[in-house]
Amino acid sequence: MRRRRSSEVFMSAPLDANIEVRNLSFHYRDFGGHGRDIVLLHGLASNAVFWDLCAPFLQKQLRVLALDQRGHGSSAQTDDGYDFPTVAGDIVGFINALNLNAPILVGHSWGGNVAMQVAADYPDLLSGLVCIDGGTIEPSASAGATWEKTEQALAPPHFPSRKVQWDQMVQRNQGRADVQWNDGGLAFLKANFDVQSDGTVLPKLSYEHHMLIVRAIWDQKVSTLFPRIQVPVLLMPARRDSQDSDSSGRRSEKEANYKKAASLIQRARLVWMEDSIHDVPLQRPEKVSQSILDAVGDGFLGE
Repeated sequence: MRRRRSSEVFMSAPLDANIEVRNLSFHYRDFGGHGRDIVLLHGLASNAVFWDLCAPFLQKQLRVLALDQRGHGSSAQTDDGYDFPTVAGDIVGFINALNLNAPILVGHSWGGNVAMQVAADYPDLLSGLVCIDGGTIEPSASAGATWEKTEQALAPPHFPSRKVQWDQMVQRNQGRADVQWNDGGLAFLKANFDVQSDGTVLPKLSYEHHMLIVRAIWDQKVSTLFPRIQVPVLLMPARRDSQDSDSSGRRSEKEANYKKAASLIQRARLVWMEDSIHDVPLQRPEKVSQSILDAVGDGFLGE
């Protein structure tokens, strides 16, 4: 294993490390801290730096680790293995390689669905599960859904043809008022993209690999996993008020999905992140972290 101190310094100074899991190299950030282990999984087309704003709050009571999942960030780029059982196996291998003892597993968005798969397939591995605006993503269950519609809706921008410049990317993100932008935001972007010799950017997760994950999401049927999950699950969906009829309809469907999940999971706690965007850990990191710490402190997320 090779370790080096991160050159990017935020509220905390994590250690960047690489570890071999199933003959593949995985990159992770070790934020240190004291107490139980907690492993953080980013969403689709994201990376471990996503958690840099939450980690300083969590590390006050927990030992915090954030992983670059297969095909993302600085972890191995593979042409296959993006189905949920294989990706879940990556997480299990990571936990075992570091000899973590019954960690809490946290997943955002697609990472929440990955976490659900881990908990369902490996019931004795974890002590608790946290799904932040994820873990219930099941496009095939929506009324009128087809694979063709889902494929079109979830396809990423085609960066090779768009020729987006790095400076344009930075400027676009710095203008966002709904997230906490600082040096950490710049590091997050750098971990998501490679800058080419002409100054344009390409995502580290290729278009083809992104679409393999989208297909896996379509095929997963995550709701069938809920009755199999034995560890306590903290569900933390984001929502915000909207007068738009389409948005209101999506909100109602989302609320129904989370209520269904809470009813099917043996031990579930539903905590809404009000007035929040999908990337709520970037918008309200202290609120997100405190909700997790509250569930640890009152014993809900096991011991």
